[in-house]
Amino acid sequence: MSLRFMRSWRSNSSAAALALAAAIMLVPANVLPVLDTESSGLNRSDTIFSGVVGLWHHGLGAIAIIVFTASIVIPVLKLVGLTWLLLATRRGTPKNPRRLTRIYSALDFIGRWSMLDVFLAAFLTGLVRFGELATVQADVGIVAFAAAVILTVLATEAFDPKSLWPKHGASAQT
Repeated sequence: MSLRFMRSWRSNSSAAALALAAAIMLVPANVLPVLDTESSGLNRSDTIFSGVVGLWHHGLGAIAIIVFTASIVIPVLKLVGLTWLLLATRRGTPKNPRRLTRIYSALDFIGRWSMLDVFLAAFLTGLVRFGELATVQADVGIVAFAAAVILTVLATEAFDPKSLWPKHGASAQT
């Protein structure tokens, strides 16, 4: 076994473990409330999905689509993409390494923007403090969501994109 193979296997095992942990954290992130809002004496506790529905019903469709995409679609697609890459390397030399490398690059780029929702919740929590009129407080779901996002970023960073390419001359590199 070459040294390059061992490093790649170890790196990709870490990526798989981090991706699994992120998938587990997405469950409470989507089930538990992320924001508690009080406005005009009415209390509301929202999960990510109920927040999207609330935005939609209040005529804020564009924002609802952005939040749905950033908070639900992208984390799931990132995990699907990572799983695809990990399975491709597990089966041996992938048939189309260039396409898989592009997928990896897209996942790496998206990772930078994944914390947008967490920053938005923090911004709203700090901004909306109008005493008796309105308050917004972050709830436990946002912590689970932030953990899931951080774990997917770490999983993408742990993945070895060199494992997508044929190992020509691997014995010479040991």
